[in-house]
Amino acid sequence: MVDAGRAILHEEGIETSSNNLTFKRVFERVERDTGRRLTNASVIKRIWENQSDYQADVLVAIAHDEGRPEIEGTLDAVQSVIDGIDLESVEGRLLGMSELCRVAGAASRRVVAASTAWPLWISVVAIASTSSNEEQRKRMCEALTEGYDSVTDFWTGVFGGLIAFLGLRVREPRTVRQFALAVTSLSEGDLLRYNVLREIPTLLLPSGPGGEGQEWSLFALTIHALALQFFEPDPDFVAP
Repeated sequence: MVDAGRAILHEEGIETSSNNLTFKRVFERVERDTGRRLTNASVIKRIWENQSDYQADVLVAIAHDEGRPEIEGTLDAVQSVIDGIDLESVEGRLLGMSELCRVAGAASRRVVAASTAWPLWISVVAIASTSSNEEQRKRMCEALTEGYDSVTDFWTGVFGGLIAFLGLRVREPRTVRQFALAVTSLSEGDLLRYNVLREIPTLLLPSGPGGEGQEWSLFALTIHALALQFFEPDPDFVAP
């Protein structure tokens, strides 16, 4: 039933007070998908105290979800840049970092905005922040914290690998994890505004080969500014 509830929310989103996540609708979904017929008597007081208790479990399951399908699309864009980076000079490596920020920043917004997972995640964040049910709020916040930690761990590993590849090092006392926290926080804010406006101004900057103009999102430009604060060329780096 939890899986069926998650499927409904992925298809329809979360309506106010989870009105589209009723026992009746979930029972119909389970019967359609599995052939098994459920009734209120099957679950109330046996598995969940009531419908609200069940809805809370579904929301907690979404908060626990570590599957982020949008990550693959972002990393595909990163790979397309990596293949063309000149690692033989400091200038080439810094230009590579700049291009990674520009391309990955644009790709991240595009793929996340098109996913069903991220809007649900943010909806659970909103519910956890405003719920008057203290127990429900606590459970969701604990699940969300685990989810945030998992995403931060993932991107810390990715960014650490990219920095090593580019022959850069962290400017102490900063850490790669702090950079990952800053970037993912910026991403959430950027996406919240993008989901409302759908159009956020971009800049044309002379960052391409020979000073060629390239389009930058404000999000990507901010990531680049952060990267310059967090990382510097490693004088001991030897290009592979």
